Amino acid sequence: MKKLSFVLFVYFFGSILTCCTTDRIITYETIESVSVSLHSFDENGAFLNLNEFNPNDLRIRISADSTSVRKEIAQHISNMDKAYAMSNPNEHYFTNTIDSLNVYTVYDFDSDHPAGSNVNDIFLYLDGIWGNTYTSEININETSSTMHMYKFSTVPQNDSIQFEITGRITNKGNFSKRTELVIFD
Repeated sequence: MKKLSFVLFVYFFGSILTCCTTDRIITYETIESVSVSLHSFDENGAFLNLNEFNPNDLRIRISADSTSVRKEIAQHISNMDKAYAMSNPNEHYFTNTIDSLNVYTVYDFDSDHPAGSNVNDIFLYLDGIWGNTYTSEININETSSTMHMYKFSTVPQNDSIQFEITGRITNKGNFSKRTELVIFD
């Protein structure tokens, strides 16, 4: 009888362990290159057309453009100490970041920022690119992220704006990108 009880116990416990195993995917993404873009907003929403920009609300985004992806499949065996029914066991990690940025104006921006000037000092951190979002003061060279979004704290005083953005991607090297030219009517 003890033998039968032991066999049933092993079978039951083994069934619990095997029914509670989950495959999970761990995705590692590495930034290879970046893209840059200018956006503008007013009370009606976003202006994505370069001919309809609102100079009173300019925003800039620097984000991962090209990435390489490596996926690993891992098997997780649970002893039922965690409930996975409500959570996603898959994980996603970036292996590097955009860790250095400098934004230079190609044309005169205002009296304090003539052509060729670094305009990092007139950026506010933006917690989202679309709509009315929270902003705060920030030193962009003290941040490291996979996407950077900023709002200009001042309005350009000239009719043409364009920016040269230089920076570094961790473990990949330096980059240089130029935004589209915007001419205000």
